[in-house]
Amino acid sequence: MKILFVFKSENFLAPLGICGLSAVAREEGHEVSLGEMNTADIPETVAALRPDIIAYSSSTGEAKHYLRVNAKIKERFPGVFTIMGGPHPTFFPEVLDGSSLDAVCVGEGEGAFRDVLRARAQGRPVTAIPNIRARGEAAATVPRGLIDDLDSLPHPDYGLLYDHTPMGAYPLKNFMTSRGCPYSCTYCFNPAWNRLYEGKGRIVRRHSVEYVLDDIEMVRRRWPLGNVKFYDDIFCYQADEWLEEFSREYRRRIGLPFFILTRADLLTEPAVRLLKLAGCRTISMSIEAGNAGLRNTLLKRDMSDDQIITAHELCRRYGIRTFTNCIVGLPGATLANEMESIDLSIRCKADWAEFLIFHPYPRTELGEQCVRDGIFRPDYGRMHTSYMHSSPLGCFTPAEKNAQKNISALGAVAVALPWTRGIIARLIRWPHNKLFTLGYFFVKMYVIRAKIYVTRTSWAHSMKIFLRSLKQELFRHEDTDDVKG
Repeated sequence: MKILFVFKSENFLAPLGICGLSAVAREEGHEVSLGEMNTADIPETVAALRPDIIAYSSSTGEAKHYLRVNAKIKERFPGVFTIMGGPHPTFFPEVLDGSSLDAVCVGEGEGAFRDVLRARAQGRPVTAIPNIRARGEAAATVPRGLIDDLDSLPHPDYGLLYDHTPMGAYPLKNFMTSRGCPYSCTYCFNPAWNRLYEGKGRIVRRHSVEYVLDDIEMVRRRWPLGNVKFYDDIFCYQADEWLEEFSREYRRRIGLPFFILTRADLLTEPAVRLLKLAGCRTISMSIEAGNAGLRNTLLKRDMSDDQIITAHELCRRYGIRTFTNCIVGLPGATLANEMESIDLSIRCKADWAEFLIFHPYPRTELGEQCVRDGIFRPDYGRMHTSYMHSSPLGCFTPAEKNAQKNISALGAVAVALPWTRGIIARLIRWPHNKLFTLGYFFVKMYVIRAKIYVTRTSWAHSMKIFLRSLKQELFRHEDTDDVKG
C-alpha cells in the first residue's frame, strides 16, 4: 500500500512521532511519502500519488489545519482512508465527530498503526483495534499496554522529513531517549496520559544507551549534525548507571554539544558533573511561575525559589548554559505576577527565557478547570498554534491580554539584558506592535545561536535560517492562524 503522511512545518525540529510511524510502515513493506502543507498543494499531491492511507499526527493547535485539508481531500477522493493520531485525538477523540476523518488513534501509536495497516491491506475494518476509534464507534477500545522495551521499535525514519524539508540541512536535530513523565503538572497532558494507561505498564521507559547513540550516528552519516537536542520531558532523574554509561559512551562515540530538559528539583551535582563530562551545553529547567503560590498550588510544580535558583547556579558553576520557560496568562494571575516570573528568571541568571501564554488543552487538569469555571469555551478549531498568541481565556480584559503579549515578547529581552527590565516594565502596557516582536527576535537570534545552540553554517544558509525564523516569529504573533489548503 501507499501511505502519505501530511505535515505542516512550524519550526526547524522534526516531529519524531510521524518518523516512528513511517518506520513501522516501511517495516511492514509499504511505500511511504510526505506531503508538506507549506510547500505543496495536498489535494494535488493525493491526485498524483493515489495513496491508500493518509495519516496525520497532530497537537491541539494545529489540528484545524489537518481537518481543513482532509475535508478537501475527501471531497475529491472519498475512498481514501484517513487517520489522525498524536496528542489532540488522544485527549480529544471527539475530533472524529463532525470531521471527515475515518479514524483516530488514542495513545501510543506504533502498535495500533501496525494493526491498522494490516487490516487495511487485508480488506478488514479497523473497528475493535486497541487504541483506535473508527467512524461509527462510540469510543476507542481500551488502550493496549505501553511498549515496555523501546529498543524493540525500529529506528525512526528521519529521511521522511530530512530528505524533503529544510530540516535536513539544519545542523541542530532532536532525538528522544525515553518516554513518560510521572509528575502532575496541571497544565500538562502527562497526568491524563498516566490515567489512561493506569495498570498498563511502566510510565517512564528508556532506550538503551546503545540504541540512542546508534540513532544519532545514523543521522550524522546522512545529514549535517553539529548540535543535538534531547527532547525527553525529563532527560535524567538522577546520576544512575544509565547516565554514567551515556556520559562515557556519548563523549567517545558522538562528541557533539547537546541540550536536555529536566526539573530544577531533580538536578544534583553528580548528575551535572556527568552531563558536563559528556558534552552537555544547555539545560532547560522551567520555572513556569515566579509566584510560588501559582507555581505550587495552581500548577502543582512543588518546588521552591531556592531550589530553582540553586539548580541554575549549579549549571553556571559547571559552565552549562540555562534555558527556562514561564507561563503567562494563568487564570487569576496579575501583571505583577508576570513581573515576578521575569524577576525570578533574572535572579537565576538564565541565559534565555521564553514567556509562553497559557492555552487550556483538552483533558489537562487546568484546562478542564477553565471550562468548569466558564472562562474558556472548548472551541479547539479556533485555538492558535503559537503559545505567543493572545490568551483564549475570558477572565482577562483586552488591555490585560495586550500586556500579556508584550510580556511574551519583551520578558525574554529583560532576562537576556537585565538592564532593560525597568524600561520593559513600562512598555508592557503599550499597544502590542511589530517593533516589540522584532526586538524579541533579534535578541533571541543572538542568544540562541551564540549561547544555547552553537551551530556552524555558511553565510548563505545562515541568511536562509534568519529569514525563515523571522517569518515564523511574525506568524507566531499574528492574530490569525490561517493556512492555504
